[in-house]
Amino acid sequence: MDDPATLDGQPLEGPDPAVATTGGRRRSPFYLRGRRLRLPRSRRGLFALLLVLTGFGAVGVFSAVSLVQWTETADFCGRCHTMAPELRAYEAGPHRDVACAECHVEPGIAGWIKAKMNGTRQLVDVVLGTFPEPIPPPDHVDLPLASDTCQKCHNVAREELADLRTRAAFSEDETNTRQFVGLMIRPGGGDVFDVNRGVHWHVVRTVTFSSPDENSASIDYVEATATDGSIRQFIAQDKISLADNVQPDIDAIKAVERSTAMTCYDCHNRIGHSVSNPRIGLDYQLSTGGIDATLPYIKREGMRILWASYPDAVTANTEADKLQGFYETNYPEIAATKGAQINAAIDEIKVLYRLSSTPEMKVTARTYPDHMGHTDFNGCFRCHDGGHYLVQDGVATKTVIPSTCDTCHTFPQIGPAVASLPLGEPPSTHEDKLWVFNHKGVATNLDPGGQTCGECHARDYCVNCHSTGAVTVDHDTMATNHAKVIRDQGNQACSYCHQPVYCARCHKDPVLPVTSPFSNHTTLPDQPEGVSWPLTPRT
Repeated sequence: MDDPATLDGQPLEGPDPAVATTGGRRRSPFYLRGRRLRLPRSRRGLFALLLVLTGFGAVGVFSAVSLVQWTETADFCGRCHTMAPELRAYEAGPHRDVACAECHVEPGIAGWIKAKMNGTRQLVDVVLGTFPEPIPPPDHVDLPLASDTCQKCHNVAREELADLRTRAAFSEDETNTRQFVGLMIRPGGGDVFDVNRGVHWHVVRTVTFSSPDENSASIDYVEATATDGSIRQFIAQDKISLADNVQPDIDAIKAVERSTAMTCYDCHNRIGHSVSNPRIGLDYQLSTGGIDATLPYIKREGMRILWASYPDAVTANTEADKLQGFYETNYPEIAATKGAQINAAIDEIKVLYRLSSTPEMKVTARTYPDHMGHTDFNGCFRCHDGGHYLVQDGVATKTVIPSTCDTCHTFPQIGPAVASLPLGEPPSTHEDKLWVFNHKGVATNLDPGGQTCGECHARDYCVNCHSTGAVTVDHDTMATNHAKVIRDQGNQACSYCHQPVYCARCHKDPVLPVTSPFSNHTTLPDQPEGVSWPLTPRT
């Protein structure tokens, strides 16, 4: 046994054992539990040592790479409670199999470092409790180019003829009137100024716009490249000081507002985190029987509850529970005979509320406006509202950015019947801007069979519109007496053709009934900062 004062026959005191030599060879300076570790002397031993070290290194590298990859997934990003609304929307969306980094991190090492630095800052905000409520959406200029994200999978220049969209919709009247809604969207890259136009024209060519806010909730000025390469300018009507000379107005807009080239993000702004829409959710439950459509005003009451803001989920549930009292007071017979259906409706509304709102983060169904479409938020109407005028030689003309229903899709069919949805290029007669009124000179009756109209249109295509009473409205003097016409005729006829944004160009209060958060609800939350609704909700 070695002397306690020595180790392997070497004194523990005196010269540093690490530099002691034996047989002219330097000893290993590594120790384990007080014993010096020697490097193997044979080739086989060296190879075994190298193999072990390589294995440990590979495991370390693999673990590090796996850790980095995990930090770029929804499982990691969603662990912060601040991301709960986004995570819930992501998991219910069409891109739930796409990693967060694929859309939020720019390609290359510079983009990776930028993303990790930004993530570290957000982590510090979470630890210190200094994060904003609700979490603001990212500025689109900070996101990777659409060519590196969206267009890796989607071809915006594709020439598909149309995309069929159909669904059941329910009105907010007493009987929750069920209607069929159908239209054909043109996703192709046609020219928006020609007959063969398509939605993706906006990004196939160069379009830039100026907006007063980073979320582009409103757009004041547009420059669009035409087919001949010329630039067409459009300015919003409320930004025009003098129609004969709008150049100073354009200069003023450019001086204070940011100009942005339109990309996929500017319409598909919530595509990765689309918050559940209460209107669509209610219509689905009503159509499938999850909510009994025979309960009077259940659509209206559900909309009122779901679009509102509450301090917490308990308060929201309490508001939903009040539906029982609503029916006991106003429809006692319904309350007595359909108690189970009322309770089921209350439960479904509570679920829909949890899907669209996160009160602990101050997120409601209207916190994040979705620019895709124009039913519930400004969306397309930020430009296609009939109030953005073409500028020629510094003068605002009467020509506007196309705003008719068939600009990006076929005229929507809304009615009790499943109507035909015409495809293909319409005849030259349909280019008449007043064709909706003048076609009576060609069509002899409501049945297109036996007429040239029958080549494209079915009978219910005609009936759905004529049944609204719109055909009996006298439009000759509407500019001065349309209020009386609406009262006499019933505004259902007007709302079949006119969107609320059309009336909002002159009226500050709601005029036409719509199944959206801008209906005449008795309780509506405040508008988010920087968001301009098409209408001022009536309280």
